Amino acid sequence: MLERNTLTSKVRQQMQRLRQRLKPTQLNLRQRIAVTMMALVTAAGLLLAVWAMLANRRLEQNVTYDLLAEELAHYEQHLHQDPGTEPLQSAQLRIYRSRDLAELPRDIARYAPGSYGPIHINKRYLRVLVRDTEFGRLYITYDITTQLVEQRIAGGILAVGVITTIVLTAWLAYGLSGRLVNPVRQLANRLSDIDPGERQLRIAADFAGNELEPIARSVDNFLERLDGFVEREQSFTATASHELRTPLAVIQGAVELLAEQHAATQPHMQKALARIQRAVREMADFTDALLMLSREESHHDTSSGMPNSECDLTTLLPRIIEDQQAATRHCKISLQSNVPTAIHVNAPDSMITMVVSNLIRNAVQHCDANGVQCELNPRQFIVRNSGSISSAQETQLFQRGYTTRLGGHGMGLYLARRICDRYGWRIALRNCDQHSAEIAAHYVEASLEFA
Repeated sequence: MLERNTLTSKVRQQMQRLRQRLKPTQLNLRQRIAVTMMALVTAAGLLLAVWAMLANRRLEQNVTYDLLAEELAHYEQHLHQDPGTEPLQSAQLRIYRSRDLAELPRDIARYAPGSYGPIHINKRYLRVLVRDTEFGRLYITYDITTQLVEQRIAGGILAVGVITTIVLTAWLAYGLSGRLVNPVRQLANRLSDIDPGERQLRIAADFAGNELEPIARSVDNFLERLDGFVEREQSFTATASHELRTPLAVIQGAVELLAEQHAATQPHMQKALARIQRAVREMADFTDALLMLSREESHHDTSSGMPNSECDLTTLLPRIIEDQQAATRHCKISLQSNVPTAIHVNAPDSMITMVVSNLIRNAVQHCDANGVQCELNPRQFIVRNSGSISSAQETQLFQRGYTTRLGGHGMGLYLARRICDRYGWRIALRNCDQHSAEIAAHYVEASLEFA
């Protein structure tokens, strides 16, 4: 039983490998048209050749049978006139009577009445007709060796003709398919050359009178709708940029004024005002990130209102950690810097603040008594917190709307990933193991590597 199961398993493996080898490859449109045309012509040619061979064989059999039957009938007439008439003996036709057993070949004498052939006797091919008459059983043979040779020659010529036709059809089909696919290729090239930033672009005029004109008009309709969408989106972005920034600037100014007026008389208000300033700053960073992502523009573009400035990480990170520490009381956040000099990143402060704040905030939400450890080295910024994440969560953490916290919105890490994609940074969350006094044996590490 074990040997049978092993053999069955091996057979299944071989069958799977065979299926993989026989799996058809993906063909392009031109190849599919050429293969289809060649397959149709090949099938038609083969069917025609087979039909011609079968028809020729059928015709030869009928003609031969009629000839043999006519010769036997003619011989019977002679027997009625003269019973001693000798049977016909020629190079191709021979008639035998049952009484002439000595002359009758043994291979023919065993046949009952009917038509037979071709029969191979003495390196010759014969057709035989056997019939019972009042004069006994008559046998007539017809030598068809020469006919079979001619049929084989004709079959070879027919096969060469079919192969030649298939080869010519393949050549013509490939050339014709290129002409058929050329308009599709032109449309594809025209669509590939479209600049996403170019508005009011239409392509139907380039394919007027062409069979692809309906498709080109459909593309124009889509481009028209897309232009309207982009125009509305740009208008909303410009309006939102003003409408969101202005109230934040007013709040920021009012908080600064309150802080100056009550700094000496009401020190207890400083904490509340500091929280408001921190919330305004986070809101401003969040607004900048949303507006930048909505524009879908290169970070080298300064026309968006976000200058292409450099950020000093060694100066910015302590402020970010201080703000995050002020927002939480149950989790301690520490920073370890292993850089001898300042690290400059070609991006606005608000973008880095948005990414780093979300990483730290996510770690704080899942931390324990060990707190959150941050590390800055010349290559990357790392955030660690105790715990672990499942393999399923690793693939979903940066998806929009996915959250592991009750009441969460799943936008923080998604926005962080979008910003990193925009600036070419690498961000990742993974499980790590380390045994030390400061860090738990199992912890989650979030790494941010700047380009």
